[in-house]
Amino acid sequence: MIEAVAAILVHEEEVFVIKRQPYLRAFPGYMAFPGGKIDAGDHVRPAQHALLDGHPDAHLSALFRELSEELDFDLAAAVSKGNVRDITLFGTAITPAFEKTRFTAFYYKIVLARRPAFKLDENEISEGDWSTASRLCELYRGGRALMVVPMRNTLFELAQDISVTGCEPFNIDIRDGELACIELIHGLRTIPVPSNTLPPATTTNALLLGDRNQVQVLVDPSPESAEVYARLIKTLSGRRLDAILLSHHHPDHHERAFELAREKNVPVLLSAITRARIKNDFGEQYTRNTQLITIKEGTEITHWKGQAIRAYELPGHDDGMLGLAPDNLAWFFVADLVQSLGSIVIPDEGGDLVDYLASLQRVIDLNPKVILPSHGIASGGTEILKRAYAHRIDRENQIRPLYRAGAGTTQILDSVYPDLAEGLKGLAEQTIHQHIRKLEADSESPI
Repeated sequence: MIEAVAAILVHEEEVFVIKRQPYLRAFPGYMAFPGGKIDAGDHVRPAQHALLDGHPDAHLSALFRELSEELDFDLAAAVSKGNVRDITLFGTAITPAFEKTRFTAFYYKIVLARRPAFKLDENEISEGDWSTASRLCELYRGGRALMVVPMRNTLFELAQDISVTGCEPFNIDIRDGELACIELIHGLRTIPVPSNTLPPATTTNALLLGDRNQVQVLVDPSPESAEVYARLIKTLSGRRLDAILLSHHHPDHHERAFELAREKNVPVLLSAITRARIKNDFGEQYTRNTQLITIKEGTEITHWKGQAIRAYELPGHDDGMLGLAPDNLAWFFVADLVQSLGSIVIPDEGGDLVDYLASLQRVIDLNPKVILPSHGIASGGTEILKRAYAHRIDRENQIRPLYRAGAGTTQILDSVYPDLAEGLKGLAEQTIHQHIRKLEADSESPI
């Protein structure tokens, strides 16, 4: 568990917030409070003052260091000069167990008597400013801000009373027997469902979409077991459900989805290719007593913030895969086009590397504000797509000379993936096959 600190800097009726750079690995493009990880060297109390009493030395040391690095702000000097009125532990955020990288983050509210002039570290911060909590809450409600739950809860509490020293709930509120339902973007609810997916992922993000009085759609429910299915049913209890949408035919996106459709008596929306592949792979009985509705590029699914959500065809990882986005491109659900936990497999069945690169480039060119993958957390901007594209080109550059020298799949695998776990080698071989097919299509052949 990684430990971190965050500074809720308050002056009069305003709070200072930053937007993290979109290329950062942790919470890219998120609105946040300044702060960061507690390092091994953060163990010496940075100053002596009554305001600091009762707080762990490591927390204080990390807070003072991070504020100096990110904002060029000397908190020790501000404390000694009487420019700090209070320092309080506002709340402790704990990353849920379903996330691969977990944090315990200590949020400290620091009330300032004078507003400092900050100099932002542009390596980590794309923008930062003072604002009222109410204005920041309106940004969130309008779907224009990406933020973690503890920050959102903090801002909503401060909007009611800037003097509060804590809030409840602070973390993600997971009710007994249910799954987490998270809104990193207002009106876009994500349920990370434990699924039979490929490591390092352990969950598939099921999305709940639809404005009030619009069609309510659940995307890619895929519980790994009867126990998880029961938890999903309980999570959905009290919510209207009008349809289930499947992004593509891989089982970790539809396992038990048709059972859920029958229980809720709702249709399943899917592409024609996905429909055919599921029936071919699982048989007619798998979709029995279920209304199947074929959708395609441009099909209007529902609405978000008054914007029509439409389907986008994104072949490459799977030839029938669909993404979703509102007309204003405030966000884009890309399914398995990318994930934040590692690279995407381009399988032999239904996969095509040329199509995959074209789909990546298409979404990059559309330039949506936020990317939502099926596995891992949302990312601000398209940097995650650009990295995936560059990774595939880098991999091709590794494979090309080996292929031209006459190396076979096994030799290429051993050279390019020397430390790969045995259980993942078959998947890597499929991606190698795709690179070879692309090289052949580019009229390259062994010498």
